[in-house]
Amino acid sequence: MGMSTGGNKGGVQSEINVTPLIDVLLVLLIIFLVVMPIMMKMETLQVPRKITDQEMVASDLTQLTVKVKDDLSIVYSENEKEQTIVAADLVKTLRARLDMLHTGNDKVVFVDFDDGVQWATVVSTMDTIRAIAADVNHDEIKVALKVREDQPPK
Repeated sequence: MGMSTGGNKGGVQSEINVTPLIDVLLVLLIIFLVVMPIMMKMETLQVPRKITDQEMVASDLTQLTVKVKDDLSIVYSENEKEQTIVAADLVKTLRARLDMLHTGNDKVVFVDFDDGVQWATVVSTMDTIRAIAADVNHDEIKVALKVREDQPPK
């Protein structure tokens, strides 16, 4: 099929067949086009806005906070009541409390952590809380990372 110019007509010709190479490249291109949207999936993080002194917070608002300590224990606090729980009991404790809250209200769970806690542990805790929302159609559950204001060094 190939055409050669001049030279020895009776000798061995070595021409590279590029058709399989092009087929492999096209398959790889299709794979990358399919995988890229999955890899580019972004996680949104909602940061609560700062409340000024003139604004009043509703007194019936229930603030749920999950704090991961340095020793990987978890402190669950609701308004001002705190209790230390085992990480395995987080789902059970939180699911029971979220089911008791009124429907229709936004349910926000704040996640806080000590300075020595690894970021992977914090993200794992947030994913565990999000799993509760996926289990029982709790679309109104939002997970927010608690923001601390930077304090000047002493």
